[in-house]
Amino acid sequence: MKIKTTRHKLLLTTTICVAAVSLASCASMPQTPEEAHQMRSEKIAEIIRRAENKAGLSRSLKTLEKRYKSNSENEIAATEYAYALRKEGMLTRAQTILEPFAKSKDTSAPTKTEYAKVLLEQGKTKESESYAQQAVLANDKYDRAYHVLGVALDAQGMHEEAERAFRKGLELWEGDPTTIMNNLALNLASQNQLEEASEILYKAQALSPERVEIERNIRIINALKQSQGIPVPKPRSKPSIKE
Repeated sequence: MKIKTTRHKLLLTTTICVAAVSLASCASMPQTPEEAHQMRSEKIAEIIRRAENKAGLSRSLKTLEKRYKSNSENEIAATEYAYALRKEGMLTRAQTILEPFAKSKDTSAPTKTEYAKVLLEQGKTKESESYAQQAVLANDKYDRAYHVLGVALDAQGMHEEAERAFRKGLELWEGDPTTIMNNLALNLASQNQLEEASEILYKAQALSPERVEIERNIRIINALKQSQGIPVPKPRSKPSIKE
């Protein structure tokens, strides 16, 4: 019996060792360039979505700068830092940080999109359009790329093309869609599609009633509709305040 027990223990130990070696081998398998690119892209997209939803990044500008300087070739660190710089109005610095990445073929769609935003806020609409197009080509499922593309096209008077970009972006959108809905509505208004523009704005207002620009744009479009003899909905009654 002792011999059998010893053999059983030996077999069990050997099996465990083999399994452990197998797991270690799997864990240490290197990523392919495509897998690394995909993970990097998803990470940057998630950082930006969270920042938009929380109205800011979780790290301070100083912390992000230190992180970037410790590894300036890291795309994630560079894009997060550039995002923070753009939000602070430091557009030239943000452009300098992102330019080497934006010009690389291997750069992710979120980074190219962030670079396009920086250019857009500098009034460089044609360049912004180009990089937003590159972002779409890099990942045709990335919602923010279509949004920036739409804004860049709209600013150049290419309203129909911008409308298509906005609609595609809205279709793919993750998170609060109020901003892209507002921009789509303004785009439609510029094409005199006032009914649909108004409808979209009311939907956006229902999602984010605190957004004052939505209320302002509703009033503007209602005024345009009235000037054309189009009936407008009555103002919504204010909610009662219980003391």
